[in-house]
Amino acid sequence: MATLDQYEERTVAHYFAHEVHFPYVSVTLLSLVAAWLMWDKVPTAHIVAWLALGTAANLAREVFVRRMRPRLAQGQGHQRLIRGFTLSALLNGLTWGAFAWLYFDAQDPLTLLLVGAYLSGHVGGAVTPLSIHLPAFYAFLLPTLLPYVGLLATAGTPLHAVLAGLTLVFLLSMAGYARLTHRLHHDGIRLRWENQRLIRDLELRKAEAEEASRTKSLFLAGVSHDLKQPVRAISLYGAVLRHQAGPGSVVAETAAKIEAAAGEVHTQIHRLLELSRLESGTLDLKPEAVDLQALFARLGALFGEQARAKGLRLHLATPRAGLRVWADPALLLSVLQNFISNALQNTGSGTVYAGIRHRPRTWPEQPLCIEVRDSGSGIPAERLPLLFDAYRSFDDRSASESHGLGLAIAKAQATYLGCDIAVNSAPGRGSTFTLCGLRTAAPSIDTPSATPPVNP
Repeated sequence: MATLDQYEERTVAHYFAHEVHFPYVSVTLLSLVAAWLMWDKVPTAHIVAWLALGTAANLAREVFVRRMRPRLAQGQGHQRLIRGFTLSALLNGLTWGAFAWLYFDAQDPLTLLLVGAYLSGHVGGAVTPLSIHLPAFYAFLLPTLLPYVGLLATAGTPLHAVLAGLTLVFLLSMAGYARLTHRLHHDGIRLRWENQRLIRDLELRKAEAEEASRTKSLFLAGVSHDLKQPVRAISLYGAVLRHQAGPGSVVAETAAKIEAAAGEVHTQIHRLLELSRLESGTLDLKPEAVDLQALFARLGALFGEQARAKGLRLHLATPRAGLRVWADPALLLSVLQNFISNALQNTGSGTVYAGIRHRPRTWPEQPLCIEVRDSGSGIPAERLPLLFDAYRSFDDRSASESHGLGLAIAKAQATYLGCDIAVNSAPGRGSTFTLCGLRTAAPSIDTPSATPPVNP
């Protein structure tokens, strides 16, 4: 990245090349009026020469800037353009200083007034475009006003001396105003440079963090995959011991515990592998039209017995026939399984409800949502933002076997589906998890070729 000095130089060069537009029409009119004022007082040859020199200086400046613009686009010629623009300002200042010298008449108050008005107007108009580079401003200011000040000072009368002093005061005030404007210009340039540096640093840190996250996910995927085989072998060895020892023996009971522990480890490894695949972006989606009525029937078959064993009422509000959504069926089922499983585990008594909701205000284009509501203990508001972080579990989510992966996986799966998860919960009032943003599918469309794209 360029240093601050380099950035300032490039900004000033681009400002002169693209932002400063020379007022050709107004300057031409003022020059013609000035030539008309000088017509009876200055030799014609001098007037023609003055007009020719002023026009040549302005044209040379325009040609120079146009030729430098392609070089600036290539990152070259910044200092040269600034020096050329400063020289152009000097030539313009000399032109108007020459006007004061040619037209000056110490005995004619109207002449003095016109010269002063002309010069002060040009100097005041030059502050804003030229003060970004003070040498360019001074190159215009000094040759414009100093000849007039010198002519007034040598006129020999107190009135002319006073006018010379007032002109000097005007010169100094314009110089001070230009310095203030210059500082404001460069403060803005520095702020832009610092903002660009911060943006570049943030982009670099973001890229590093994303790379670290991908590396971590790939590492977890590799380790989890490598651990699956030995854990499966431990489970098989436990089964062999249990069968060899016979029922009721200590060895058989221990072998059964080994099998159960190995099964739990295998489940957690599978979940780690699934989370790492989701985080690393290596999961392949297979979207299709999913019939919600069949999906709810499967959820009822999966969790009906568990609900009855706990004395809970599992109420699945069956969707209307033919209602379908575009989604990866395995991911959608996994998210809803996670919701219902958590609801059953964390509800001591009462009802677990699952049904369809329409939220057009939140999701105007895809208002279909699936809601799972329980009558459990609820979650404090301060813990809701942490609910989907991996490896977190809460005392009020009392499933002792939780390792904080379920909701993190569900959140990542919902993101893959192009959906979002909303949570509404409070202590003592239960929890409601809502999967929103599902895309409805026409009942008549059954082929994968008609499946719209799904953006994870």
